[in-house]
Amino acid sequence: MSPNQEPGRLFLFFSVNGSGFFAGIAEMMSIVNVDEQCRFWSQSKWVGKFQIKWHYVKDVRNSNLRHIRSEANENKPVTNSRDAVEVTPFENGIEFIKVFHHAKLETSVFDDFEHYERRENDPNLNVQ
Repeated sequence: MSPNQEPGRLFLFFSVNGSGFFAGIAEMMSIVNVDEQCRFWSQSKWVGKFQIKWHYVKDVRNSNLRHIRSEANENKPVTNSRDAVEVTPFENGIEFIKVFHHAKLETSVFDDFEHYERRENDPNLNVQ
């Protein structure tokens, strides 16, 4: 980006590994403050904190998005992405958002809260 160019908007696409779904889209609303830590990460490799604005929270099946590929990830489908992989070119990111926008809301991560709350409060349900 040139010094006179305005920064663009950054959208984050969230999925849960092994779920078969993308779970939501949020927009990054602040820079990363590396001096603040979040203690809820299961891995210590994540550093810092930033603000986001949720645009969509719903489950969208990977099969609806598999046709979108990312040049930044060896032209693999976006459904084969790892953490922090950029979706390129720009038009592919726009296509991802359009598919998400038009997908019918059937389930979302919010539907699972009750299940995990029960599991956390009942030691018999916590058996792996």
